[in-house]
Amino acid sequence: MRLNEKAVIRKSILELCNTGLPRKESTDDVIRTIREKSRSEKEGNLWEYIVALGAQLSRPPFDPYREKIKLATKIGRKGDQKISLKIPILIYGEFDLSQSSKDALNLALNNLDDNRSTVGLISRDEPCDERKYPHFQILDDVSKLADPDGIVLEYAGVKTEEKIEKIRKEFDGPIIVEVDEYFSYYTGNLLELGVDGILVNTDNITKSEKYDGKHAIAVIHDARLAINEFYRGKENDGACLVVAGDVNNAGKMVKAAGLGADVIGYDTSLLIARVGHHSENFFDEEITAQKIFNHMIATKSELTGIPAAIGYSDFHNLSPSDFRTSSIKASVQGNIPLEGVDKTYRNIVEEILEEHINTKNISVNQQEKQKIINLVMEGEN
Repeated sequence: MRLNEKAVIRKSILELCNTGLPRKESTDDVIRTIREKSRSEKEGNLWEYIVALGAQLSRPPFDPYREKIKLATKIGRKGDQKISLKIPILIYGEFDLSQSSKDALNLALNNLDDNRSTVGLISRDEPCDERKYPHFQILDDVSKLADPDGIVLEYAGVKTEEKIEKIRKEFDGPIIVEVDEYFSYYTGNLLELGVDGILVNTDNITKSEKYDGKHAIAVIHDARLAINEFYRGKENDGACLVVAGDVNNAGKMVKAAGLGADVIGYDTSLLIARVGHHSENFFDEEITAQKIFNHMIATKSELTGIPAAIGYSDFHNLSPSDFRTSSIKASVQGNIPLEGVDKTYRNIVEEILEEHINTKNISVNQQEKQKIINLVMEGEN
């Protein structure tokens, strides 16, 4: 029972003691109203319905203070040109920052690199001369290519594919393409052209008509599926999935990694706002830089601690099977096993359909089976 529900019961007892009369409003009704309100507030936020499984006897937990938990991530499909991150995070998002905020961020990222906690930066600015961290330049005009470690292009159809071909003639570093809601139709083409990864901004994509009513976990699941489809029958040579948007804390980052994210895009303005909130020294570059540094080190600790508790020494070993959900929607959209049955909702539908077909001796081909299953799944989305 939640604290606010206990408070209702205490209040009703006090009223009874003070007045000697029973409450006119049922305590059960009040608690039910509270629960319905809480449920409506959570509606749409499926992250809250996903929980991680603790380590089992066959896979004991690690001690992150005594044992090394690997977070290191490489971005790139070509051996010598890969970019290394010690924490799988690229700072990315709104870019209308003041110069003092940019300077503080640059100082913080350099300090992180000095402390073997390298994260990267995605921005439209040209790379800073005094930087030690990897910089990905968002490139609109191919002729204005500066000297970044990597490039981010925003997908705009055939024009983007032409840009990739042109850039590849003079640039060997990693290229990431920020995709729109139709990524499943063209991710294979991008990877065929040599793109090193795709970036999905879940905030933007879930506002589209195609993903209307769906959650960030559906976008992450589908994006990983699109990459895996390209590599069906062959080993992934390094193509990565960068997930930005609704992944703004360590818990969500870990769940996103379990669903297929290789790197997290941490919103720049959100990071600056968090460390500067209610601070009298908000515009002091060194103090702000130190707060950014501290925040990222704390995030690093959480990102190592959670996989260690699940029983992994490598952050990237997480998978949907390490999580359970009480929500059918979450199971459908993220292909996550349901609590208690340890099967995804799709698995359950497939088993019931198969049993019905066999019991009734119905003749149904594989294509018809999938159509029925998809119709049921769409109804639960």
